[in-house]
Amino acid sequence: MNETPATWIEVSRAIERKTIDDHALVLEARGIASGTAVAFGQQILLVRVDDAARARAELDKYVRENRKLPAREAEPPPIRWSIVAALVYAAVLVAFDLAARRESFGFDWWRAGVADAAVIRGGAWWRALTALCLHADVLHLAGNLAFGAAFGVMLAQSVGFGLAWLAFVVTGGIGNLANAWLQSPSHAAIGASTAVFGMLGAQVAHDWMRRRELHYNLFRRWAPFAIGAALLAWLGGDGRQIDPNAFPQGPGALEAARPAIDVGAHVMGFLAGLALGGLFGWSKERVTLTVRAQAALAGASCALVALAWVLALR
Repeated sequence: MNETPATWIEVSRAIERKTIDDHALVLEARGIASGTAVAFGQQILLVRVDDAARARAELDKYVRENRKLPAREAEPPPIRWSIVAALVYAAVLVAFDLAARRESFGFDWWRAGVADAAVIRGGAWWRALTALCLHADVLHLAGNLAFGAAFGVMLAQSVGFGLAWLAFVVTGGIGNLANAWLQSPSHAAIGASTAVFGMLGAQVAHDWMRRRELHYNLFRRWAPFAIGAALLAWLGGDGRQIDPNAFPQGPGALEAARPAIDVGAHVMGFLAGLALGGLFGWSKERVTLTVRAQAALAGASCALVALAWVLALR
C-alpha cells in the first residue's frame, strides 16, 4: 500500500470512541472506506480525499436524522429496593414516635428534638433533622408515612433508593434550617412533611430535566411543575406547629400541638428538592451508581439522622 498521509483527510472528530465508531459504520454502509487516528486526545475519522465530499454529506445527514430522534428513557431499577427502603422509612418514623411518647431511655425527645427557631439560630443545626422524626398525633404521622413512602418510591425509581432517601434527609434539613431564619424566633415545628415535599420537589426537577433531554413538547415538559405545585398547594396545609412553652411537660406537648399551615417549611423543602432534583437529572447520564453504592448512600442518610439525635440527646 503506497498511499501517503495526504491521500486521507479528516471528516469527523470526537472525544468519545463510540461516536467515531458509529460514523465509521455509517460510511461503511454507504461503501466508503475509512480509518481512524488519535490526535490531542481526540478520535479522528479519515477517508480518502476523493470520498471526502460524499462522506461529509452522509455524516451530516446521519447527524440531522438522529438529532430529531428522542433519547430513550433509561430502564428503571428493580422496584423491590425502593419498596424495602420505604418500609425502613416507615419503621424508623414509627420507632421514633413510640420512643417520644414513652420517653424511652429517660429522654424527653420532644424537648430535645423540636425545630425551635431560636435554638437553631443559636447553632443547634441538628434540630432541623431531629424534628423530621417527631409527630404531633397519629393522623400527622400517618399522613407523612403514606405520602413519604409514595414519593420515596417514585423518586427511588428515578434516581435510586440511596439517593432518594439521602435527598429526604438533606432537603428536610435545609428546609427546616431556612425556615428557622424566615420565621420568628418563637416558631417551633415538627414532622417529616418538610422532607416529604423535598422529595416531591426533587422528583419534579428530575422529571423536568429528563423530559428536556427526551425532547418532549413544551406542555409535557412543564407538566411536572404544574403537578408538583398543585400537590404542594393541596397537601401543604398538613404541617404542625408546636407551642415551645409546652415542652417542659414532655409528652404533654401532644395536646399543645395545633394544626397550622407551616408554609415556610414546606416551600423551603420543596425548593431545596428542586435544586437537588435538577442536579440528579443533569448527572444521571454521567454517573451510574451500583446497588452497593445506593445502599451506602441510604446508610449515610440514616447515619446523619443518628448523629443529629446523638447531638440532641447528649
